[in-house]
Amino acid sequence: AVLPSRSIVVVVGGVTRRRAGQRVEFTMSSQVATLFRAYMRAARKFPDANVKDFLMRRGREEFRKHVGETDKAKLAKIVAEGEKSIVMIERTSVVYGMYAPSHKSVLVK
Repeated sequence: AVLPSRSIVVVVGGVTRRRAGQRVEFTMSSQVATLFRAYMRAARKFPDANVKDFLMRRGREEFRKHVGETDKAKLAKIVAEGEKSIVMIERTSVVYGMYAPSHKSVLVK
């Protein structure tokens, strides 16, 4: 959909970005690419190395699993589930950070 200039608002993973003065056409592929980057960013911020690696591996697997999907309704559902996953990862990361063990993992580089 093409949105009128000066009113473009993008919401991804609870983050709102405004782009004033630009005409931008949002395609499903750009939404998916933005979602993938947001998912990986949230996964990288997780305090525990094992969980961080698991989340990054699982995210790549999920995106690869749906790479050939063309049905817009299914894609919209998949994107909505991905955004929920990002919110869950961010929330869990904060809670885990509050109660994390005081010693560092041997896996942290």
